[in-house]
Amino acid sequence: MTTLPLRNIRVLELSQIVAGPSAGLILADMGADVIKVEPPDALEPSRIGTVRNGSFFFFNRNKRSIVLDLKKPEGLEIFHRLADRSDVMVENMGPGTTDRLGIGYDQLAQRNPRIIYCSVKGFLGGPNSNQPSLDELAQMMSGLAYMTGLKGQPLRAGASVVDIGAATYAVVGVLGALLERQTTGKGQKITGGLFETALFYVGQHMAGAQQSGQAPQPMGERDRGNRTGGWGVYDLFECSDGRQVFIGVTSNAQWKRLCQALHLEDLAENPDLEDNLGRARNRELTLPRIEAAARSMERSRLVRLMEDNGIPVAPLNTPATVLEEPQVQAPHRLLHSQGNNVELALPTLPYESSDYHFSKRHDAPLRPGRDTREILAEIGFNLPEINRLLKAEVAKVL
Repeated sequence: MTTLPLRNIRVLELSQIVAGPSAGLILADMGADVIKVEPPDALEPSRIGTVRNGSFFFFNRNKRSIVLDLKKPEGLEIFHRLADRSDVMVENMGPGTTDRLGIGYDQLAQRNPRIIYCSVKGFLGGPNSNQPSLDELAQMMSGLAYMTGLKGQPLRAGASVVDIGAATYAVVGVLGALLERQTTGKGQKITGGLFETALFYVGQHMAGAQQSGQAPQPMGERDRGNRTGGWGVYDLFECSDGRQVFIGVTSNAQWKRLCQALHLEDLAENPDLEDNLGRARNRELTLPRIEAAARSMERSRLVRLMEDNGIPVAPLNTPATVLEEPQVQAPHRLLHSQGNNVELALPTLPYESSDYHFSKRHDAPLRPGRDTREILAEIGFNLPEINRLLKAEVAKVL
């Protein structure tokens, strides 16, 4: 195993809650030295993004923490010194905030032309570029919530998919900028947009609507009794132990194997069910029989039976029960870290390399400013100077 690809990259992160910290997490897990700058009033109730909860411990592993008061001249100068020594800056502050603080892209690039400035904002360039947004707002505005819910009942996704997605696409831009910098020697500004990320997710449905001239049907409407197209068998089924399994039949060969595995040979021989269109039109013939077969066995048996016959299958899990899955328990799928004296098993980045595995180098900082002294020393402050800065509350260890 070789070392991580971003091992020589330093990242300065000034971000909160999910979107910005997600970008920092990706860069940190890939090996970058990520220094998280926290405010002097971190942990106050008004600072939601600094609360040490499960979300914080996930999005802030492998980072170091320093507390700086950026409203004080010396605190701002320390930030500038850190930025002078950094390759990447990550922020998701409100529109115009970093410029007002004196740490916008143009301000930092004057001092460090090589810096790559990564912002995650509500919108990219356009009429709304100065407006704030949130994950759920982006899902509503883009049509994603419409596609997720029932007709007239839009529903946000059950995870911060837009925040995390916007951060991920922004990091793709950062990696491209790092590559380009090898040629030009110059950095650039990269911005990820929440709304545009949600819009990208809905692109396939936008294309379908434009091609057909009809409004797409929300995914929540495509359930039992409402399907006139789609897959004929693509549903949740309850087992004898009360647990549920999703089965998706996407080919005629899979249909034949499903019928054989569940002893439904008469359905396999029915000419009205020989192709997917027929199965979608005649679900009243197929679903009750499959439901009865599923109810006759425990979930683990049904899953194994489907897997053994090459039929797409997935047990329905919660964020707690998914930890029991053999795939999740496989080597290198989880990283273990501490959070409020609880050992947390949390997912790694969702890709593999033939050259390296991900590892935990730092737990998420339990206290803001955990690494303040160490970081100040690295940028040239001696012990008396560090003590003076702490006494003046320019920097803190909370």
